[in-house]
Amino acid sequence: MEPSRRTLLQLLGAGVAGVAGLAVGCGDNTVPDPASAAAAVLEPDPASFLVAVWTSLGLPEATIEVRTAGVLMSEVPVALADGIGLGAIGFLTPDTAYELTIVVGDLRLGPHRVRTAPLPDDPRPVRLAISADVDPSPAFDSGLLAALAAEAPELHISIGDFPYTDNGPPAQTVAEYRARHVEVRTHPPVRGLLEACGMYAIYDDHEFRNNWDAHFVAAEPERYAAAMQVWDEFFPLRVRGELKYRSWQWGAHLECFLLDCRRFRSANAAPDDAQKTMLGAPQRRWLIDAVTRSRATFKLILTSVPLDFGVGDDHWATFTTERDAIFAALVGTPGVLFVSGDQHWFASHRHAFGIRELQIGPLARGLGVPGPAAPGVLFRAERYNAGLLEIDGDRLTFSGLGDDGQRFYTETVTAAELTPRLAAR
Repeated sequence: MEPSRRTLLQLLGAGVAGVAGLAVGCGDNTVPDPASAAAAVLEPDPASFLVAVWTSLGLPEATIEVRTAGVLMSEVPVALADGIGLGAIGFLTPDTAYELTIVVGDLRLGPHRVRTAPLPDDPRPVRLAISADVDPSPAFDSGLLAALAAEAPELHISIGDFPYTDNGPPAQTVAEYRARHVEVRTHPPVRGLLEACGMYAIYDDHEFRNNWDAHFVAAEPERYAAAMQVWDEFFPLRVRGELKYRSWQWGAHLECFLLDCRRFRSANAAPDDAQKTMLGAPQRRWLIDAVTRSRATFKLILTSVPLDFGVGDDHWATFTTERDAIFAALVGTPGVLFVSGDQHWFASHRHAFGIRELQIGPLARGLGVPGPAAPGVLFRAERYNAGLLEIDGDRLTFSGLGDDGQRFYTETVTAAELTPRLAAR
């Protein structure tokens, strides 16, 4: 039985040492169907990762088979309460490729391929993928999801709109939000990408509603609470709570800083002054302190909305007081690169102090229409796209991957070239 938007799923909390779950599934489903279960490998670090399992088969337990180099290392049971469980796989070897098979009744999902993170002092080259904006509608099936999965990156970072929960009729309740998450996770091209590598993710707006800010949170508290509850169920972290911004190192040359540009945001229409904030004061202090003290060669700052040159008021162009203060605080810090999403076209930007930004997306959604060109816009492409990031020593190469599997844009820079400077523009 293929899950529909009436399928009800709930993931209960589980820490690193625990597994739990709850769903109302299709208990009368006697014929196993690949669309009745799915899994994702989340938050890989040097020694562990999380595995989230979803099913509508009404089974009490699943099993995660963990292999490396073809050898079965362990079989980890995952308790399923009406269909959902979360397992933590630990005591792993850094920088090692693992294959996971998730056994759900007669179904064998995968193999899911995941690599543990290299240690922070490991100087080897690394390769990551970054995407935004995925909708399972056939109208947006471009082949890009398959092309990105075929690249087999070490890690995939999603920076928003996964899934679109506000397609008509928009989700309003916990049950409806859960159904939208199931709909995208069981979409075959998305499943293929989830099987290709481990994942880090943050929400943007469509996981709740379009262009949400503090005004919408206050106006629709129950809908907001439902959306955030379900996000936490499907993208659990090791430490639960409202703080989703976080950083991690992927070898000696890269540290990633994943921002939450929604939960602490002022109203978009508020005056652009010192009181208006995209991040909130604690997150802003964390970002500046963490980036400026990072010892990684490159500091990748992932923001779900662009720094400038977008359309409308739902991005940093209407939060310039805070944005410019962050820019100034980063002057002199080598290797700073921003990557953003949300606007649905690819772009390369240069900002004050020479700060660089690459804008990516959509992975599978309608294309946006850029506004007028500006001096800081170096390149634009109105096409389906995702980003590939490759680092080898002091060289960072960023490529735009198109739906034809080709790199339509490639740029290589050094840490010195990505150092914000007072005289640069």
